[in-house]
Amino acid sequence: MRGFFPKLSFRIDQASRVIIIFLFSAAFIGTVYQVVSRFILQSSIIKEALPMIDFSVFNLTWIEELIRYLFVWVVFLGIGTVYKNKGHARVEVFINRLPEKWKMGMAGFIEVINSALFVFLIIYGLRILKFASQQISPSLGLNMIWIYGAVVVSSVICLIHAIAHLSLLRTKEVESSGSSGRKAGTDIQL
Repeated sequence: MRGFFPKLSFRIDQASRVIIIFLFSAAFIGTVYQVVSRFILQSSIIKEALPMIDFSVFNLTWIEELIRYLFVWVVFLGIGTVYKNKGHARVEVFINRLPEKWKMGMAGFIEVINSALFVFLIIYGLRILKFASQQISPSLGLNMIWIYGAVVVSSVICLIHAIAHLSLLRTKEVESSGSSGRKAGTDIQL
């Protein structure tokens, strides 16, 4: 069972990265389109050069809203990727001063606290989705569940990563207590 969550965490992280790249690319293309349609096609130079063409039809108002929602998903999926790779900001002064045998326990304690936070976000995120189901976005006409759902999805992803981290900590704890020449927790990166 210990190998299941690290493998699942790895696969979810890989899928999240692909989705992030796709969503970010779509947001980038939408942003470039908006710039071109607003500032180039609507410029006085183009209007004077081609007065018979109305370029205002290329200015799509819903793209701005779509870009905003794509960035919401990019950020929340990015939270999971950063958490998986321990790339979030943290203060290590206290942990670095601990004896080696305590570092692994502290790392486990931190993962348990993080897991509790993710469970809290899942529970209350699902409650928020009940209210969001009655909201519709103004330009796209999208149900806001698709936007607020990013919080719940991100929390589930982070919870899986936290369980995988705990599983790996437990595996390293068992390995280090079984070996005679190594100190417990010396190969843990905090």
